Amino acid sequence: MREVPVPRAARWVGALAAVVMLLSVLGALQLRSASANDLGESMYTRSSTTERLAYPRIIRLEHSGSANGTLIGTFEHATTDGTPSSFIIRRSTDDGATWTTLTTLTDPLTGTNHPSDQFWQPFLFELPTAMGEFPAGTLLLAGNIAPSEKVRTDFVLWRSTDHGASWTFQSILQTGGGSIGAPHGGSGVWEPFLTVNGAGQLAMYFSDERTEPEHAQVLAHMVSNDGGVTWSANPDGSTNFSPGLVVDVRSDVATDRPGMPTVATLPDGTMVLAYEICGEGRNCEAYTKTSTDGGETWGSGPSDLGTMAVTTDGRYLGSSPYVVWTPEGGPDGQLLLTGMRTRFAADNAFTREDRQAIFVGPPDGQGPWTWMPAPFQPRTAQAEACSTSYSPNLLLSPDAASVRYTAATAVGSTGCMEGTGTRSVGQLPYASAFDDGQSGWIDYGGCWTTADGVFSETCGGSDGNKAVAGNTGWTDYTLEGDVRIDTGPQAGFVVRVTDPRVGADRLDGYYAGVSTTTLSLGRMDGTWTPLAGVPIPGGLARGAWYHVTVEAHGCTFTVTGTPSGGSAAPVELTYTDPGCFTHGAVGVRAQTGTGSWRDITVTEG
Repeated sequence: MREVPVPRAARWVGALAAVVMLLSVLGALQLRSASANDLGESMYTRSSTTERLAYPRIIRLEHSGSANGTLIGTFEHATTDGTPSSFIIRRSTDDGATWTTLTTLTDPLTGTNHPSDQFWQPFLFELPTAMGEFPAGTLLLAGNIAPSEKVRTDFVLWRSTDHGASWTFQSILQTGGGSIGAPHGGSGVWEPFLTVNGAGQLAMYFSDERTEPEHAQVLAHMVSNDGGVTWSANPDGSTNFSPGLVVDVRSDVATDRPGMPTVATLPDGTMVLAYEICGEGRNCEAYTKTSTDGGETWGSGPSDLGTMAVTTDGRYLGSSPYVVWTPEGGPDGQLLLTGMRTRFAADNAFTREDRQAIFVGPPDGQGPWTWMPAPFQPRTAQAEACSTSYSPNLLLSPDAASVRYTAATAVGSTGCMEGTGTRSVGQLPYASAFDDGQSGWIDYGGCWTTADGVFSETCGGSDGNKAVAGNTGWTDYTLEGDVRIDTGPQAGFVVRVTDPRVGADRLDGYYAGVSTTTLSLGRMDGTWTPLAGVPIPGGLARGAWYHVTVEAHGCTFTVTGTPSGGSAAPVELTYTDPGCFTHGAVGVRAQTGTGSWRDITVTEG
């Protein structure tokens, strides 16, 4: 179901809140240069403030012949004035650069509260092989039609055999009550997710409140042998044919609410289930567990709650996780996991990476996890009127080298859009020429701008303003880039960065910087420890570019510097730090002044 701390009823507020939200967005737009990371491109921008957007889903056609490569997208869509809503189907034929509306799906149900004003939790799926009478490339759209009266929820299935141009209503898959009336929520069904299991059956995972009050919510699945025409469970959850409705996650704590299931399947057939667990004393923490029998059982059984996803520097995701597998990152690939919020495990406080982190982890989902910045930062509005970053979506590029991140964000001409953007999957080599803005950088203090391929911090001050990019799991690598001291005494790069925070020396890692006289290396772990320095012959003038190379190999760091474009001999220092920080991301940093950077690359080894 929806994230417990912000109930859905509180989100679909009236026009007054929409106006407040729009004013907040305009203010955020004025401050755009103050924050690193971009605002994202538009997959869809709402046409009026009576629309509500959330929960985007995008697929790339892979089994559709000449249409392969086309992106098909949709999103949760509702109205605040009670008028009928719809699922708007968007299409891109240029890999997300531009989008057009392909068609619109209206409510196929009749009776009280229909046509519905709220179309929730869509999921798009392309059949990878022929199933029943339907060929490979057939598209399915499962969505939750849940009128604002909140007395009934229906999973509705549509089908398209022409690459999304037209759709046919198939059936109601599951039916539940609404989200009111019960002590811990309701009796609804939520968040359908379609995949193919190890037996080649179509499977649908979802969240089910119909076990209330014994269990506030469980995760369950059912299967179809004919491509979605008939299912092992009837719409009321009773058994139609074996295995019926299978419970996959069920807590022994009655108030716990496992929910928001997504599934990734690895080439060896292993399946990874990601989900949140909400409830009393919880923050909807993201968990994973695996199935080695094609999705018949998960972990050691339903009461196995899985493993909470926590990074090596103490971050966890809260609410609406989404998981995909990428072949990048090792012989067995890696998992990418994102979610709505990011918190510190130690105290549950929100981190600076909140709403803009993607976790990277081993294919078994057991950790340890690291993290990287998302391609853009979804922005919030007062009262969460835009459902910012609720259930973001991940989609790999065809070569798996980059990932498309899509989420609702409170920007755009009407104050809310489904934002989207792409960035590297967090593997080396990495490059940032800043000709496409600040995508994939997160700031920790300061004011950040990009212009003509230059990334600048313009506020200054004594807080060691910094911005971080890359993956906190990187180990041995070489960073190169140009740095310029604009004002103040120094500027430079940070390497092996984990646990970054706002404040001077607030990270675990190393700083390789230049002053007007010296190239130096120091260690930061909340305090500053100088390690080595070497004079720059003739000094370094403010406003002059200086090229720095930092090699991090094991516990040995070699830093080389030379004036950019000049013929002066380089200066170099080498230092071995016993008990060093062994892994981390990269970044830029200025201290007691301002600086600029350009042409940053990171290569392995």
